[in-house]
Amino acid sequence: MQRYNIFNQIHKGLRAMLYDTALHLQQTDFSQPEADAAIDQLEQVLLFFDDHAEHEDGFILPHIKKHNPQLVDELEKDHEVDHRLTQTLFDQIREWKTATQAEQKEGIGQRIFFAFNEFIAFNLYHMNKEENVLMYLLWKQYTDEEIRQMEHQILQSIPPQTLLTESRWMMRSINNREVIEWLAGIRQGAPAPVFANFLKLAEDELPAGRLSKVQAALALA
Repeated sequence: MQRYNIFNQIHKGLRAMLYDTALHLQQTDFSQPEADAAIDQLEQVLLFFDDHAEHEDGFILPHIKKHNPQLVDELEKDHEVDHRLTQTLFDQIREWKTATQAEQKEGIGQRIFFAFNEFIAFNLYHMNKEENVLMYLLWKQYTDEEIRQMEHQILQSIPPQTLLTESRWMMRSINNREVIEWLAGIRQGAPAPVFANFLKLAEDELPAGRLSKVQAALALA
C-alpha cells in the first residue's frame, strides 16, 4: 500500500522554486535595473526555505525525537547549516543593494550566484535525506492519519497568502495523478468555495493538455 508522503508536494514545489530562481539568476546582468526582480525572487525563496525548516523543527521532528534522537540531531544541524547559507546570501544581497558602481554590483552578483548554487546543492541533498530516511521512520511509527494531522498543524500555522503562493508552486510541480488526488481530497474534505479556489489554481497553472486530463478524471471520480 502506498503510504502518505508529507514531504512530496511541498518539496516538489520548493525544488521548482530553486530551479526557476537559479535560471533567473544565470540570465541576470546584476549591473542593470532588471536585476531587482531576480533579487526579489531570491529573497522570497530564502524566506520560504527558512519557514519550511521552522515548520519541520516545530511540527515533525518532535514526533521523531523519542524514536531516533540521533537523526533529529543530524537534521537540526542541517537546518543550522542551511540558516548559515541563507544568512550569507542575505548579507550579500544587502551588499549588492548598497553598492553604487556597476562593476561592484556585477561582482557581488557573481558571488550571490555561486552562494545560491551552494544553497541549492545543500537543500537538494537535505530534502532527499528527509524523504529517504525521515519519511520511512515516520511511516514506521505513525499512521497516515497521524502524519496528516502533523501536516494540518503546519498548514494552520501558515499565513493564507504564503499558503497560496506555495500552492501555486506545488500545482506547477507535481504530476497529473498527484494533482487529481490533491483536488479530489480537497473536494471531499473542504467547503465548496475552497475547492473552487484550488480548481481555479489548477486552471491558472496547468497547461491545457494537462488540465483537460485532470478535469476529466475529476468528473469521473
